[in-house]
Amino acid sequence: MSTSAGYELTVVAGAMACGVILAFLYDLFRIKRRFVRTSAIFIHIEDLLFWLVAAIIVFLASYIISSGETRFYFFSGIFFGGFLYYALLSKIVMWTLTELLEAVLWPVREILRYLTPVARRFLMNGKKLLGKTRNRVAIKAYHIGVDMRRLRNVMTKK
Repeated sequence: MSTSAGYELTVVAGAMACGVILAFLYDLFRIKRRFVRTSAIFIHIEDLLFWLVAAIIVFLASYIISSGETRFYFFSGIFFGGFLYYALLSKIVMWTLTELLEAVLWPVREILRYLTPVARRFLMNGKKLLGKTRNRVAIKAYHIGVDMRRLRNVMTKK
């Protein structure tokens, strides 16, 4: 176990890198929430998932960087790294990734915009055709039932 100042600065720097990684992961969750609307329960589930992943990352970082020794300056480094990320990089990263996703998703949205009316018309015609077929089947079943009753009445008459 080393107690030199260089070792402790290395631990703080590693903890700050861990804080930057956690803040970046949270930005990814924020970007996902911009593009995919989810209900309140799924937001809570996503938050729990984020904190579970964050706990695993902090545990692994603590184990790898400082052999599992977690001291106050380790958690301070995580906090400071996340704070620096949000102060300096978060807006740039959010804007860049949002623009990149919008550029990638734009063709998909345009294709869906043109295919939606066609699909609606196809489904409406399918519903009409299905309704006509269902009515024909119901009428045929009714006629078969009537014929069966007539046959039964003929057979039972004395």
